[in-house]
Amino acid sequence: MMEFNSSIMKIILDTNFLMAVSQFKINIFSQLRGHQIYVVNTVIRELERFSKGSSKRAKAAQLALTLVKTKHLKVLKSKEKSADRSLILYAKRGYIIATQDKVLQKKIKDKGGQIIYIRQRKYVII
Repeated sequence: MMEFNSSIMKIILDTNFLMAVSQFKINIFSQLRGHQIYVVNTVIRELERFSKGSSKRAKAAQLALTLVKTKHLKVLKSKEKSADRSLILYAKRGYIIATQDKVLQKKIKDKGGQIIYIRQRKYVII
């Protein structure tokens, strides 16, 4: 388990990060306890789109949507159509983005933002 510094961080969970929770069966919420955890409305729309059907991906998206509701994650608003664009804009405002998407990770880092990702299918790394 990764220990974070004592200051409270504002963390936004991306679509694939939320879906990885079911894929890797890890409790990210215990590892991120004590921090403010958010999701953006564009991520919810993406999860809703992916949740249609009965594929493995759909089931992971359905579980992710359930987590958003049961963990009472605060939903941030974005006027952007793209979830990635929304996340980049929030990263510029000081939010830390939790994502498994390598391309998005690079874009956020290039803009001076911080990311969190899952390593070895069990550790949350900042």
